[in-house]
Amino acid sequence: MSSLVIHSGRVVTPQSVLDPGYVVVEGSTIAQVGEGSPPPCERAIDAAGLWVLPGFIDIHCHGGGGRSFQEADEEAIRVALAAHLRGGTTGIVPAIAACGREERHACLDALRNGVTSLNFNLRDAEPSVGPGPRLKFKDVTPAVLGAYVEGPYFADKERGAQPLGLIRPPDPEDYRPPLREFGELIRVWALAPELPGALEFIRELREHGVVPALGHSDASEEHVEAAIAAGARLVTHLYCAQSTFHRVGAEKRLGLAEMGLLREELVVEVIADSKHLTPNLLRLVLKSKPPSQVCLITDAMPAAGMPPGEYEFLGERVWVTDEVAYRADRERYAGSVLTMAAAVRNVAAQGADMVAVAEMAALTPARVAGVDRRKGSLEAGKDADVVLMDEGLEVRQVVVRGRTA
Repeated sequence: MSSLVIHSGRVVTPQSVLDPGYVVVEGSTIAQVGEGSPPPCERAIDAAGLWVLPGFIDIHCHGGGGRSFQEADEEAIRVALAAHLRGGTTGIVPAIAACGREERHACLDALRNGVTSLNFNLRDAEPSVGPGPRLKFKDVTPAVLGAYVEGPYFADKERGAQPLGLIRPPDPEDYRPPLREFGELIRVWALAPELPGALEFIRELREHGVVPALGHSDASEEHVEAAIAAGARLVTHLYCAQSTFHRVGAEKRLGLAEMGLLREELVVEVIADSKHLTPNLLRLVLKSKPPSQVCLITDAMPAAGMPPGEYEFLGERVWVTDEVAYRADRERYAGSVLTMAAAVRNVAAQGADMVAVAEMAALTPARVAGVDRRKGSLEAGKDADVVLMDEGLEVRQVVVRGRTA
């Protein structure tokens, strides 16, 4: 007899919605997904009236619950993970903003020590044998799937909330040591492709199995094309802190944002909070790119899940509302306070069907992070990461590798 069955809900698979459907869990793994009456099990979750979705994967997140992943502290990591678990996130790639070498090393080291909710090899997401990451957090938390290094190789004018004094072009003496030491941990590294040395850096990232992302950039069409040829495959938070359509004399030119929509080689990250992308911009993205090329992210700063008020982020005071975080001057955003569940609601509100929503919130991020053999969809043999949502797409229950949160 199987250990757990989730039954009678609308089960969203990569192909269709099974209604009523069921998901059978053996230990930490999905054993069976089917339609109709489920087999007998030791435990059952009645999902009647609920959507049964794959656990969400957030590949770009700075923190939550009042704590930052950049604190390089186990308790801070645990609090931030718990905050996003409540939003249906079962796998996460913590982001490290522009910082000095010592701080970046400390952050990567702390995340490596906490790559934990899974005991698997980070590069191929297969079960690990011998030395490797070990379970450390005792609570049910999202799996730490690696690290997202954001900068510091950015354009000054498109730095966003990144600290200005740290922004600089890529330097092999700066990026090669962390690639050598943390290459198995780093999933994504974001940079501006127009900077001197950027194309060489992109090629080195590919050699280490790291996804080169284009962001915080004033790149031209030609810069983006050269970066794609070198191996760039991701656009960091589309339409945020990057070049867009403009004129050069009488000529009309595309920016990084439009090139992200145009080129099928590029997956685009989307912050679907109705602020970083307005509803019309979000509709444009959904019309321009298939779900396999759209990756929902939160880009959440530490105040995600906290009340409105003043907070500190990246060394600056920021003002947080119910919807977004602003810089002190209120002229620019300083990050989102989004959860993946809220992103799912906002994308569904623009007419995306639930199969497409699940792909953008789980399977596409899993592909980007290189863990889609184990995560990202409700299929037999994959990790039992499941989110149950009601008609209003509010989270009702989360299952992480077979453990109910």
